[in-house]
Amino acid sequence: MTLQFEHEAHEETYRQVLEVLPEFFDDLYHDEEDGHVYVRYGSTVLEISVEAYGPTEAVVTIMSYCVQGVDADEKLRRALLEMNHALPLGAFSMLDRDIFFSHTLLGRDLQPRTLLSAIAAVADIADENDDRIVARWGGQTALERIRDTGGPGQRRRAVSEN
Repeated sequence: MTLQFEHEAHEETYRQVLEVLPEFFDDLYHDEEDGHVYVRYGSTVLEISVEAYGPTEAVVTIMSYCVQGVDADEKLRRALLEMNHALPLGAFSMLDRDIFFSHTLLGRDLQPRTLLSAIAAVADIADENDDRIVARWGGQTALERIRDTGGPGQRRRAVSEN
């Protein structure tokens, strides 16, 4: 399967993101199949994707792999909801035993500085919270998990250290 664009704004936003990211990141991995880009920012692994939104818009989602293999319970879910309420942007989410933090931007008029600011904010919020979550509910930060397991090949290349 190769990446398919739904309309012009989707393709333009995608190409703009691909053009801008190498200006900010030396070590990134671009998955040609799904179009997602993986970067390491501090102790966080980020996935940046561009998707069509409606007939004339696109969205850029910046998602951090925050904690994996957490002991999920009601107190953790409540704590994540309370953090979401207090945050100025983005949100934590949980799938199975993995916690993510993400923020989405409209892409049509996206400026490079806005994209970089959003990437920094997502990475900072994930980085500020991942160790606290692990200390209280177990699991591993994304980088710990990748280092321990080798992770999928594409993500391993995205976070390889020089």
